[in-house]
Amino acid sequence: MRTPFTTPSGISVEFTGRHALLRLPPDPRPDDSDDLRECSRRLLDDGVPAMVLDLTGCRSCDPDTAGAILRVHVHAAEVDTPLTVRLPPSGTVPRVCATTGVSRRVPVEEPETAASRGPRPHPQRRFRR
Repeated sequence: MRTPFTTPSGISVEFTGRHALLRLPPDPRPDDSDDLRECSRRLLDDGVPAMVLDLTGCRSCDPDTAGAILRVHVHAAEVDTPLTVRLPPSGTVPRVCATTGVSRRVPVEEPETAASRGPRPHPQRRFRR
């Protein structure tokens, strides 16, 4: 098992038997995108079985970070490693990821907390008379 670590820009990296989990800091800066690309490239080239980029704790996401995620996705495909992203349920982060194409190109995974709750019941429709 690999040892968890944190990059200079605050990306925390944890390892499970199934994947490397990269949690981005709450407010990624444009300069942090280079750190994300470099860290991801090293992990992918070292042969992690899969990678998850967790943005659920992010309050913002700039276009540079979104572009870095897309480049990581391309490299993951080149080395045949599954890559998914986790997005918060609402706010700016999902909107930026939709606008930049991240959520269309990279598979979006439900956050662990939402996935562990199970499926939501279908709301009943009410009609006015």
